[in-house]
Amino acid sequence: MDTQHPSAPSARGGVIHDNVPLAESESTRISNGLLRDPRLSFLARGLGGFIQSLPDGTNISIRALTAAAVEGEVRVAAALRELEAAGYLERRRVRLPGGRLVTRTVSRNTARPAEDEDVDPDPDPDPDVDPDPDPDPDPDPGPDPDPDRDVDPDPDTDPDRTPVPEPEPARVTVPPPVRSTRPKPAAEPPVPDNRATRLLRSLSRVDPRLMLSSRDVVRLAPGVQRWFAREMGDEEITGALTACLPVPMTHPAGLLAHRLAHFLPPARFLPPPDPRPAAPRGGIEIHDVPVFMSCDDCDRTFRSSAPGLCERCEAGRADTAA
Repeated sequence: MDTQHPSAPSARGGVIHDNVPLAESESTRISNGLLRDPRLSFLARGLGGFIQSLPDGTNISIRALTAAAVEGEVRVAAALRELEAAGYLERRRVRLPGGRLVTRTVSRNTARPAEDEDVDPDPDPDPDVDPDPDPDPDPDPGPDPDPDRDVDPDPDTDPDRTPVPEPEPARVTVPPPVRSTRPKPAAEPPVPDNRATRLLRSLSRVDPRLMLSSRDVVRLAPGVQRWFAREMGDEEITGALTACLPVPMTHPAGLLAHRLAHFLPPARFLPPPDPRPAAPRGGIEIHDVPVFMSCDDCDRTFRSSAPGLCERCEAGRADTAA
């Protein structure tokens, strides 16, 4: 034992133990074979020492050990399997007097050696059988002591014997073939030839992944018609549906349905048509609506639907003419 003081230098280097004497109730005797077994990980060695320090009857289930450690259930279970494989731990299923099955764990401070089991090929030999029969039996047993006795050469032809009927061969019943209850796939619906269906079929020319079935074309055609109603052209709709396609694209029909529904542009604003006739070139269009105008003589402002003279100037000209 190294009794050198921890503060003194060690000529060999390495660890120096600074141990405090402990009472028997405060210490546990653990085998060095358990703590230095190269087959065990450090977690399994520490767990084995921890189990050795527990009193008999302590619950050492995985859940109980995990509650007392920082490791999770997976690592604790793996360490228990290491101890069990190395022979330091044994788990047995024991039936209690009441019939309940419990797991009883046996912890050892040394590894249990593997026991060699001698398999007996005949554990219960028959004592009445001669183990060493005569290898050379007499080929000639001798003459029959009673040659005149009646020997039935064919016992089956005895008239007094009741014939035993032969068993009938078992009949093999072949079950009828099971008809499949799976519904037959519905036929592809006819695709109408219109502007919307032609646009949907032409999308595969832009990207081969947009090859649609007839059923998908019929289902998506109303969405394209709504885009046409918003005065969107074929090139604009094709660009909106094929721009920035994802990679990979697993469901092209679903992607197109989403874009047709959520990328629908608003209706374009167009001014209503003007019901009034167009004004002649070089002139001013005047309607019957009275507006402010200037008098041609006195330059006074007045309301009228046509340019000319104000009421005062018109009255003066009428007096002059009279």
